[in-house]
Amino acid sequence: MTPTYTASRLNSTTHLIIHNNKFFEFPCIYVKLYDDLSLAVVIDTGCGAKSTKGTRGQTDLMAFIEEHVLPTSREKRQWSFLVIFTHCHFDHIGAIESFAQDGATVVASGYDKDFISPENLPRNSFCKAFGVDTPKYKVTHFAGDNEGLSHKHEDLGLTALHTPGHTPDSLAIYDTKERWLFTGDTFYQRAATMPWAEKQDVPILFPPQGNWHDWCASLHKLLRLSKAEDVGSAKLVRVACGHTTSDELATVMVERVIKFGKRIAAGEVKEVMRLPGKDVAPGGSLGDETFVYWHDEGEVEFSMMAPERFLEDFEQSPLEADI
Repeated sequence: MTPTYTASRLNSTTHLIIHNNKFFEFPCIYVKLYDDLSLAVVIDTGCGAKSTKGTRGQTDLMAFIEEHVLPTSREKRQWSFLVIFTHCHFDHIGAIESFAQDGATVVASGYDKDFISPENLPRNSFCKAFGVDTPKYKVTHFAGDNEGLSHKHEDLGLTALHTPGHTPDSLAIYDTKERWLFTGDTFYQRAATMPWAEKQDVPILFPPQGNWHDWCASLHKLLRLSKAEDVGSAKLVRVACGHTTSDELATVMVERVIKFGKRIAAGEVKEVMRLPGKDVAPGGSLGDETFVYWHDEGEVEFSMMAPERFLEDFEQSPLEADI
């Protein structure tokens, strides 16, 4: 039997949860505890109970957090939740309903509110395309760019950063105390082994709503932040992503991602195949566009998959700017 969720300590205030799901997404969920506020900040929520592949343990994420992450029971301490979405894809919003019904604050990017409107969410989340129910919830706060987040007028030490590219609503969160940068699906390493010993091999994926030029600008934005924070500090900024990667040095990793992007734009990374959107991800479809898959020979750190139209964007790639 394999677990539904696994939990491990990421840093002194934050836990990493991985969801074992039937779509083989294995998304990373991050839970930061504020003991003084009896508050748990949850960054992304995985695919939801109905999409679970694991056969052991609690299937409801909120209940799992209450049982395995909170230091004392909610009844004794009256813990509350604040949920932050790095973007609206189904493997990140799937378990939100329990939190929403419990009265949790729900935070999402304010960059493109229409993209995650109730009318557009079933399509843009890919819930409809993957045959899962679109969760019912209301965003209670649309975060501005470089906004310091708070809860009941208490500063949380979390800065929201608009990072469009993977999706228009992509949002990064910087924990100023722990010096940890949460970047969602903007980038991540190609391969990882799950705690239950299953291997994952995933490309940096751009859906049809992805934008190459926005992604390039967001990478440089994140690099400027991590470089500035690293200056004069013995504790360098670390990065935690939406898949595979939760504890890497941020500056050097973003630099490697930029270098990889430059090589793809220059035609230096091997094009492995082209395939229709319906064949890109197990269990669902990414639409009618043709996608291109790039992967160097051997056990490399990154691979990438994007709509074929990105080839036209590569000719004027902002990644050619100095870093």
